[in-house]
Amino acid sequence: MTKARWALFVCGVSLASLLTSGCIIIANGNYGWGCSPSVWKEETEEVPIDPNGLSAVEVRTHNGAIDFTGQPAGAGSASVTVHKKAGGMTLAGAEAAMDALDVYVERSADGTQRIGWRWKGLKRSTWQADVSFAISAPGNLRLDAETHNGRVSASGVVGDVRILTHNGRVKIESRDGELRAETHNGEIDAEYGGPKVTLVSHNGEINADLSRCGQVHGGISTHNGAVELSVGADTSADLIAETDNGHITFDAPLTVGSATKTRLKGKLGVGGERLGVMTHNGSIRIKNAAG
Repeated sequence: MTKARWALFVCGVSLASLLTSGCIIIANGNYGWGCSPSVWKEETEEVPIDPNGLSAVEVRTHNGAIDFTGQPAGAGSASVTVHKKAGGMTLAGAEAAMDALDVYVERSADGTQRIGWRWKGLKRSTWQADVSFAISAPGNLRLDAETHNGRVSASGVVGDVRILTHNGRVKIESRDGELRAETHNGEIDAEYGGPKVTLVSHNGEINADLSRCGQVHGGISTHNGAVELSVGADTSADLIAETDNGHITFDAPLTVGSATKTRLKGKLGVGGERLGVMTHNGSIRIKNAAG
């Protein structure tokens, strides 16, 4: 019989503190760090962005929200507001964690504004950080935003959009270009007016307003959650909607090819390329935005 191997790890604080902080880890064969900061420090700063020559914004954060507000073309100013939250086991530890945060706002030669943060050196096991970005810039650009834990919202974008969050809600208003948005755990609320859309939620509802679209194609899917699709008089696609556990209802201007409780095939408007709508567990509603 293999003997179980037990290990006790501490994070450089007293045993009494460990017992109340959740910082002790007892592992049977496998182990990892689990210290939870008990002291947090917060700071907010605004960093200007030069709008001249700006073609794209790429944002990355591990934990934190991302908000983008598109301004009209020719807007004279742009900026990013950075909210930093750093934690440690003591006030000194939280201050050290804050000092170790390296926030970067840098422009590449192709006009891409890169925004994000990293640890300056080796991260202590007792440190945690949450860094959020609120960006105001001209909206006629490409937006690429990614966070591991946090919501993402964007409005006034006229260009390609890619949004990814592992845990958080997505809210997007995009007028043109390709839209790709995915969340592993959270709902998606999208208003879109372009030609190609991909919306994916692993666990969450999807509300997609495509009433400003003309010819549109792509896919809208969730594993667990309902889907509501709004279309307008000019929205055109070959539509296929499917649910494994749920039902499909519609009052949209739709020419039905075939329909059952769980599967619908037809043409929106004059038809066109394929637009797939799917959920494994949930219902699908396709509605007339003018209704």
